[in-house]
Amino acid sequence: MSSWSSGGAMAVLAAATAIAASAAAPQWTEPAVSPEVRAAMDKADGGDPADLLKLADGGRVDAQYYAGGMLIFGRGQIARDPARGCAYEEKASATRADAMHLVGECWRRGLAGKLDKQKAQAAYARAAEMGYPKSKCALGEMLFADPAQAERGLSLCKEAAEGGDADAQARVGDFYFRGGGPVKADHAEARRWYERAAKQNQPAAARQLGEMYAKGDGGKRDGKKAMELWKAADAAGDPMVAILVADRLFADMTGGKTPGPGKYAFKGGIPTGDIEVVEEWYAQARERDPRPEVKKRAEYALSVLGSFKKAAGETPAAEQR
Repeated sequence: MSSWSSGGAMAVLAAATAIAASAAAPQWTEPAVSPEVRAAMDKADGGDPADLLKLADGGRVDAQYYAGGMLIFGRGQIARDPARGCAYEEKASATRADAMHLVGECWRRGLAGKLDKQKAQAAYARAAEMGYPKSKCALGEMLFADPAQAERGLSLCKEAAEGGDADAQARVGDFYFRGGGPVKADHAEARRWYERAAKQNQPAAARQLGEMYAKGDGGKRDGKKAMELWKAADAAGDPMVAILVADRLFADMTGGKTPGPGKYAFKGGIPTGDIEVVEEWYAQARERDPRPEVKKRAEYALSVLGSFKKAAGETPAAEQR
């Protein structure tokens, strides 16, 4: 990648100060997609990215941005090639704030093959100056991890959150939930920020807020509200929420138990269809949740539920070891 992002820590600090101090930064508006690039994107969705890549290689900035995202994250039948995708985003970043933000992601996460904290911060700072709202808190997160810059990082994330960015609202909620640096843990305040993010269907915030409602953490307990939030998070694509729904339904069926070694008192009269609903949630957790321990618990729960279904057809009540 080019040398625009190699100005060092002092340049990043100066940019962060300017961002935090200025309310006059332009608001980024995504340019309209040209018909030619739209047609190429449609072909890429069908598994043929040749036209989109040709346009990108020919210097079309909009094609570079969309081809870069396609290769960084993968799309449908198109395999990931993060290094090539990051190179396209670098080319588009001179005029597109969203591409500059992705350049920051490339450096921060090593998607192009190398991690570079300073270049990531510089890219986020430039994208924020160009008006891309998510870059403020992306930079803020990185600064928050440095005790000497944590106050500045918190300020950037709060500014983005107050501006309505749901991801920033969720991140500020995380800061107050965990505490650290200039932030004292305050679960009531965390809950307030998660509420704001969840209203915008931010999945991680909805999942965390659901857990807080389930436990009465930071406010009132409300199991029904917890389930509503978890299902909303699932609908928004959160892969780690199915296990929470499944465990709650399993507990309702077994008198408060969660899957694991031991006895389960199975209350007779529960329709097989209700058991199958719980099975569906555990099957989803097994397939989608990235955590090995969750996959293992879901697999165990499915074996228990299979025995429940058998028992339901044989006796009014049963116990499963």
